[in-house]
Amino acid sequence: MSYFMRDVMGSDIDDPNEEQIRELVESLETAADDEHTDVSLQHESEWCLSVFADRTLWWENVEDSSVTPRRITLESWDEVIETLLKLSRGDIEGVNQLDWQE
Repeated sequence: MSYFMRDVMGSDIDDPNEEQIRELVESLETAADDEHTDVSLQHESEWCLSVFADRTLWWENVEDSSVTPRRITLESWDEVIETLLKLSRGDIEGVNQLDWQE
């Protein structure tokens, strides 16, 4: 399955490995500002997770406007990484099982 991540400055990285995903998430601490607020991972299924510096995740299907975007703030960066890894593997159901808020 294919996926890509967008870094805080808007550049795309195709199929990043776990270490690269961690580095992109860690960059939120140093590179995020008022204009560049998040990193995101988009799976070929068009499901996308955006991650913000406060550990808030935004979950949406970028091609299906009938799906209401949802958000959650996770307790730890490890949970954030695990959620991104689930999406990178195509585990949409696993991501959907989180306690999302509309």
